[in-house]
Amino acid sequence: MANLNDSIQSLQEKLQLLLKRFALLEKENQQLKNSLNHQKEATDLVEQQLKDQQTQWAASMVNKPNMDPAEKDKLIKKIDQYIKEIDASIKNLNP
Repeated sequence: MANLNDSIQSLQEKLQLLLKRFALLEKENQQLKNSLNHQKEATDLVEQQLKDQQTQWAASMVNKPNMDPAEKDKLIKKIDQYIKEIDASIKNLNP
């Protein structure tokens, strides 16, 4: 009987250790998820800034006086695409 009680006690101790480890892993997992979300937000911000800069550059190129008409049309289409992407992003932010 003492051997059975010792086995149960040992099993309970191991179970407690596993539960503590599980709680620590859950906490670490949540921290990693939060970190990933912050990095994703930062990446999204940088991507949006890049698109804004590209749009500004394309707009400045359209106003260039000696631009080839075909190139100007190409840039206008590019600007229109940027605007569509921005509108889609705004639409996704406001469901």
